[in-house]
Amino acid sequence: MMKALLFCPVRDNMELKRYFPEYPVYLLPFANKPAIEFELDYCFLSGIRDVMIVSDEESGILRAQYRNGESLGLNIRCEGMGPSRTLKRIIQQKKSFFRGSDLLVLSGLFLPEYDKRSPHTLNIAPDGMSGRAYGSAAWYLIGRDMLDDLPDDWSGFRDDGPVNGFAVPDIRDYYRHNMRLAGSDIEKYNLPGFSEGKNSFVGRDVRIPGSARVKPPVILGNGIEFGRGVHAGPNIIVGDNCMIDSGTALRDSIVLGNTYIGRGLEISGKICCGNHMIDPESGIRIDVVNESVLSEIEPGEYDRCPLYQRVLACLLLLLQTPLYLLLRPFLEFHSALVECLMGKGVRRTMSLNGYVLPRDGFAGRLFRRLTLNKYHLLPHAAAGRIRLVGNRLLEANERNEAFMRALPGYAPGIFSYSEYLGHENEPYQFELDEQYYAYAMNCWFNIRILTGILRRNLRPEVRPLHQRGVLE
Repeated sequence: MMKALLFCPVRDNMELKRYFPEYPVYLLPFANKPAIEFELDYCFLSGIRDVMIVSDEESGILRAQYRNGESLGLNIRCEGMGPSRTLKRIIQQKKSFFRGSDLLVLSGLFLPEYDKRSPHTLNIAPDGMSGRAYGSAAWYLIGRDMLDDLPDDWSGFRDDGPVNGFAVPDIRDYYRHNMRLAGSDIEKYNLPGFSEGKNSFVGRDVRIPGSARVKPPVILGNGIEFGRGVHAGPNIIVGDNCMIDSGTALRDSIVLGNTYIGRGLEISGKICCGNHMIDPESGIRIDVVNESVLSEIEPGEYDRCPLYQRVLACLLLLLQTPLYLLLRPFLEFHSALVECLMGKGVRRTMSLNGYVLPRDGFAGRLFRRLTLNKYHLLPHAAAGRIRLVGNRLLEANERNEAFMRALPGYAPGIFSYSEYLGHENEPYQFELDEQYYAYAMNCWFNIRILTGILRRNLRPEVRPLHQRGVLE
């Protein structure tokens, strides 16, 4: 049996932090996949199921991102550490977690090489120890009997195999390893998106006009739009929610998420991130002040409230207002304020649902059947602050934040697909529903969800709302 320790000190990667201050170091995307997920995938494919992640500055972020690791098929435990702790001291302090097991250590920003089509098992003799150091990054295999006899200096390890991989000490290596992932046999890695032929991965809602030309290998994220006459590739990686405007030629380059690239440009061998352009060979980073050339863009159409939904919210508000005013004198209305996630790091305090007392009288039953428990949210949808139909409104907590980041897009709405299916009280099923909705969402699907919920609530046999999880 083998367990894994992922040692993630931010202090050893300050150069990359300087180029990408908005990204946590170990969530920095490589081929649109967070760096640490390559290590987690490698652990899973090697038969390891118990993983401890130890970080100095990012332990809380990593804990929120991966929770207990269940979505990855792993048992993950995230721990913080002080600035002076060494790898040897951490292993000794966490010995109870590793006791009785051999140990794989992946230290620093290290991308192990693997092939998802050929899982393998790592082995080490109980009294064996091997590894290889690459400056601040390294891998080590430690037999269970050696955990009490660890070296003080780990830099002397120069063994070959069984772990292969690449350290990423600086911006030049970051660029080279991304190009390696784009240009090599990328099908062997677990990358986000769908395979579109050899050496091509494409995400959801990618719009490429007929006049554009895309030459593999390419890796494209979600919500990307190419303008007319764009020439993209070979060897490009484009993150989520990006736009490449008309007539631009892009090759051998990385475009990180939420970036707009202007018209008629020729970009080769560069990294674009918001309004920053980086030359990885020289290390020069340029801040572009002309927004028509390079800029950070706002959330895409997925995250905005469409006009038709705002119109429907206004119509529903007009229909429900006289009914609400008619029933309100006979009922005691209650709601509880909750801090909710709005996406893109935004939070808003609002009441998720309302309920009435007495519940079982004629007025209370009619109130529920007319879906007036959500009447107070309709002005928010009419104003475009939230959607009428969208992702389920989530309370702000670590689990929901991590789940939201795993979605290709998050746009909260009053009504949701999981409510339509009646899965509000089933946490894991609701997450599957939300993943499906993120890919299936369109105008007619949203209208089907809305009408389905309203019609179901009108039926006499509908379950009471307090049994369907809408009461605070």
